[in-house]
Amino acid sequence: ERKQFGRVIGSFQAVKHLCAEMAAALEPSRSLVWYAAHALDEVPDDARLMACHAKSHLSEVGRFVARTATEVHGGMGFTDLLGLHYWFKRIGFDRQLLGGPELVRLEAARLQGWAA
Repeated sequence: ERKQFGRVIGSFQAVKHLCAEMAAALEPSRSLVWYAAHALDEVPDDARLMACHAKSHLSEVGRFVARTATEVHGGMGFTDLLGLHYWFKRIGFDRQLLGGPELVRLEAARLQGWAA
């Protein structure tokens, strides 16, 4: 609904491309999470490894989507009206508390016996 230059910002091709990139980045995440949950029930030997893969991928994708969504909304992305900054801060906090994708990938390598 937001307008710029007399047009709805969603009608600009650059905004559409950014939104499409976010959707494309998120799509594999759903499958990773579903398979990790399935592995927990049906393939317990792979459950921890699949959880590591899902967490590391979602950590990167979440950061990308939060940053891109803030860019798409421009200055409004930093205001309290939209709340995007809360998600951006939460993603940063989660990465510090739970470990970033590098740490989780190291854990996955250890599970596979590839790292000491």
